[in-house]
Amino acid sequence: MDDVTSPVPRWMQVVLPAAGVGLILAVWQALAALVNTPGLLPSPMQTLLTLATWATSGGFGPHLTATMAGALGGLAIGAGLGLIAGVIVGEVRVLDRILYPVALALQAMPVVAIAPLVIVWFGIGIPSKLALVAIGTFFVMFLNTVAGMHATPTELSDMGRAFGGSRWQIALRIKLPNAWDYIFGALEVCAALSFILCVVGEFLAAKAGLGYYLRAASNNIDAAAMFASLIVLSLLATTLALAVRAAHHRTVFWKYRRH
Repeated sequence: MDDVTSPVPRWMQVVLPAAGVGLILAVWQALAALVNTPGLLPSPMQTLLTLATWATSGGFGPHLTATMAGALGGLAIGAGLGLIAGVIVGEVRVLDRILYPVALALQAMPVVAIAPLVIVWFGIGIPSKLALVAIGTFFVMFLNTVAGMHATPTELSDMGRAFGGSRWQIALRIKLPNAWDYIFGALEVCAALSFILCVVGEFLAAKAGLGYYLRAASNNIDAAAMFASLIVLSLLATTLALAVRAAHHRTVFWKYRRH
């Protein structure tokens, strides 16, 4: 029996998310009207006007570019290295027993706590943001890739050996495709995590970026500007996560063909 759930109608895929966004905006507007203090809680319209002013003034582009470069660049480095290391460690049992517990212990260490040290090592600017994002996303991708490699059914590996496949042919052609579900799941988490870590780096020490703008708005006690930067960050992370999910469903098409 196929365990894939029945497809969601097209109209529900559009209407339900729109209804969720509308509900959030309505609650936000109600709270802003109740507080009635724009400096403390601006309304959605005030935030939108601030964002429009920011975008049309020419100050939006450099900050947006700096954050996207740090988040996407660090994600590519961290997730790419995590994928490669995960495939190797997931296949070589000795490395698995040595490195997997170490990776678990290191993942438990909050990356935010070592952010000041990373900034000392790499300086202020893009390199420190790339390093911070890469460190945080590496362990998520590594641990999930190893788990995906281990989740391959024994019958598939035995069949590959029966057809004369070498160890690494089985790893790359059987185990790795079987691990795509784990890998894309990790990549979707990393998509949001990359922007969080990038903003942490910008908040602590940077010359440009949405985190830098957020810190400046906080120092000026400009709540509307703070909300505007948070909304942009949320939209960026959500867009990237949805793009990863779409690629996930197309790659693992045998599982998501009905969605």
